[in-house]
Amino acid sequence: VPVSSYRFGPAHDSAYSGPPMGRIGVHHPREIVRVERDYTGGEIVQFSSAFPMELEGRITPRQFMESINAINEILISAYGLWHSVFDNCVEIFSLQLSRVLISTHYEREMKRLERHMDDLNRQLFNLAGLNMLWPRKVGFLFVSL
Repeated sequence: VPVSSYRFGPAHDSAYSGPPMGRIGVHHPREIVRVERDYTGGEIVQFSSAFPMELEGRITPRQFMESINAINEILISAYGLWHSVFDNCVEIFSLQLSRVLISTHYEREMKRLERHMDDLNRQLFNLAGLNMLWPRKVGFLFVSL
């Protein structure tokens, strides 16, 4: 089972610019690339758009940056203050019955983010032999590729 060696330094040379091997979902990956959370924005969940060297030769830096920026935009919308205030006020005034009828803005944005990440996997990452994993499983601390 592969482990992420990114925390202890750069990956082994075999992880750079190599052709895809195996099939996604069938074989274990050779290396796990972690895109770390960016804490410069404070409490808002954002991921770093710095291009990992391990992806060189698989996707372009522009494709990576556009993908991460799109994810970050959805996260900014999901964690927006005014939407949270509105959703909480509706829940208070409806005695929590609104949760039965409608989903919160956060829940809708998380579904939209999951669909967007599935689309990115199908259209970009899977074609390059990569697979982006859902970051909610790790508390949005990082995105694994």
